[in-house]
Amino acid sequence: MRKPFFRPLLLSLVLVAACNTATPPTLEEFSSENGGFAISTPLTLEELVQSVDTAVGPIEIHTFTGENRNAAYVVAYSDYPAEMVSQVDPTMLLDGSRDGAVQNVNGTLVSEETLDLNGNPGRSLVIDATTDTGEDATVNARLYLVENRLYQVLVVVPKGKEEGVDIAGFLDSFSLE
Repeated sequence: MRKPFFRPLLLSLVLVAACNTATPPTLEEFSSENGGFAISTPLTLEELVQSVDTAVGPIEIHTFTGENRNAAYVVAYSDYPAEMVSQVDPTMLLDGSRDGAVQNVNGTLVSEETLDLNGNPGRSLVIDATTDTGEDATVNARLYLVENRLYQVLVVVPKGKEEGVDIAGFLDSFSLE
């Protein structure tokens, strides 16, 4: 059996390998008061906080991850300096996030759509990716810029193993609190 591993996607991403199941799991509500979001998830999400040095100084990344042999479910957020965000077009920030995500997973952008979450700009992405072990995976992602906070919501599954994984249920349930 192949072991799942952790890998950054823009600032965080989990890729997994192996089998799937035929029936989507039951979704349960998860919320983060500090993160200001809620989501329905089939797995318990565990938080990891890390600091990453960037051109605008250290940025703290809060990553909530649940993974099993079928998929990895991730919600991550990071706060950027408000003065920096106010001086940059949100489209450019989302473009940079998209490009970083694709590059970080040795991926190819398959599709992209613009989104709106309560008046906040976002993107829906599908990325074909290759793991460090050479396995193919599909990353379904949503990126949202809310004031100076960037949210990333991801479901990662082995390529061709999407059946039985409730990708839309997880991604579509993301909401701001």
